[in-house]
Amino acid sequence: MPHTSSGDIVVTLKGPTGTSIDITRRNGDHYANVFAGTLFTDSASNSVSTYPFTSDGVVSPLRPEEPFSTFRGKNPNGEWRVDFQDEIPSNDGKVNKLIFTIQGKNS
Repeated sequence: MPHTSSGDIVVTLKGPTGTSIDITRRNGDHYANVFAGTLFTDSASNSVSTYPFTSDGVVSPLRPEEPFSTFRGKNPNGEWRVDFQDEIPSNDGKVNKLIFTIQGKNS
């Protein structure tokens, strides 16, 4: 998710049951491309909302702003949606690739 000012970005994940979480909401300050290759995982030691961004470049892994575990116990079958918003449209950003992996256990 390259962007010239990462702090402009809001990324939201919505599951098939209507539950949604913020992955990042205006984090990354004015630094470029801090999410251009980030692995977001609940098990990361640093949180996207408290990480002290200090320079341009990818920071990974990071915990999302709200945990993916919010979806635990919910039916994963159906349509998932990831919304990307650029809250300050005066600079550039795009999504090159998204890999979304759901891990769970069979009952």
